[in-house]
Amino acid sequence: MTMALRRLTLVFATILLPGTASAAPIDLEQESKRQLPAAVAAYRWFHQHPEVSREERETARKLAGYLRELGMEVTEKIGGHGIVGILRGKPGGPVVLYRTDMDALPITEATGLPYASRHKGAMHACGHDMHMTVALGTMRLLKANRDRWKGTVLFVGQPAEETGSGARGVLSDRRFKAILRKVGKPRAALAIHVSPAEAAGQVALIPGYSGANIDDVDIVIHGKGGHASRPHHAVDPIVIGAEMVLALQTIVSRRVAPGEKALVSVSVFKGGTQHNIIPDTATLSMTVRSYADRTQKLLLQEIRRVAINVARSHRAPRDPEVKVSKDRCVSGYNDPGLTARLIGAFKRALGPKAVLGFEPGMGGEDFAYYGRVLKIPAVMWRLGTVTRKALKIPRDRRPGLHSSKYAPVVEPSLRTGMITAATAILEVLSGR
Repeated sequence: MTMALRRLTLVFATILLPGTASAAPIDLEQESKRQLPAAVAAYRWFHQHPEVSREERETARKLAGYLRELGMEVTEKIGGHGIVGILRGKPGGPVVLYRTDMDALPITEATGLPYASRHKGAMHACGHDMHMTVALGTMRLLKANRDRWKGTVLFVGQPAEETGSGARGVLSDRRFKAILRKVGKPRAALAIHVSPAEAAGQVALIPGYSGANIDDVDIVIHGKGGHASRPHHAVDPIVIGAEMVLALQTIVSRRVAPGEKALVSVSVFKGGTQHNIIPDTATLSMTVRSYADRTQKLLLQEIRRVAINVARSHRAPRDPEVKVSKDRCVSGYNDPGLTARLIGAFKRALGPKAVLGFEPGMGGEDFAYYGRVLKIPAVMWRLGTVTRKALKIPRDRRPGLHSSKYAPVVEPSLRTGMITAATAILEVLSGR
């Protein structure tokens, strides 16, 4: 959405104080514009100083400092390097949780930007720098207008999203639980995620499943090593693994009901050291994904069954070890009722053509834990970050998330992010 079109739809970009028809409106169009210079400066700092999962010390310290400048109550080192801030409006009203993630990826940036990462081997290639800056800009916007809304915003700066363990770390931290007892149970949880599939100025959201359950699985296959010229005296774990890879593909095609979202992808096959040696062991590593929990349970059961029976058919000396990582992600689910409310609110704020749907994929996001663990409605929406011209480039030739060349269009993305984040927070606080 262009700035000109936004100005034409300025009437949609105002939110009244919840429950007070006579209150002066918050002009989110103008407020986001007012916050933009500081937001751009913060974005560039975050982009230049990425820190990978579980190492977000300076990132957390910087973000916490910004929040304290707003007079927010801030607690650090929650679930690792996580931070929690409390922003209060007028007395009364509910609590809403707004989450941003902070960690970067172990990627060397190749964008050529003048504000590119200063840390070789680390880059915000998944847009968490944009997430943090939108969240910070939204807190500034709300603080500047705190006499026009009631309630409390519980700000969560979460570490280690890329490992799938960050949200669980925050939610299980006793100090976070104490904060919840202090402010009260949130009415809903909200978050954004950048997207290279929509243009800057656009957002996309859908009700229901929006991301997948994710489990990482390793299978260690035990054979009997020997000379490659005498395979009949050995039990070849590479041959067992090759058959296992093919057999695993039948789980989705023959054991899962048609129409169920499910995926088993073997991504690593390790075994052997030399041409003429049959090794003792080989290892398969895979990602296992689904939407429904019952489907994920079935996939894991079938992987174990297939692995054991294929190995036994080759007279392996012992059953394979099937290891499921503890760092897993549950499927993302956008509460249908709240999603419908936000779609309407976003259309009023941005214009109907700027609010899109999308076909959910098999990616994952640990934001899903906030809704599940706290048993509250949760919604994550996608924030467009590329030019309309870039959208005309075939998807496989366009830098996407986790690419060393991914570079959001900064200013329109930040403004749309702040407008929609503030709109969503105020919609929840309205109590409708």
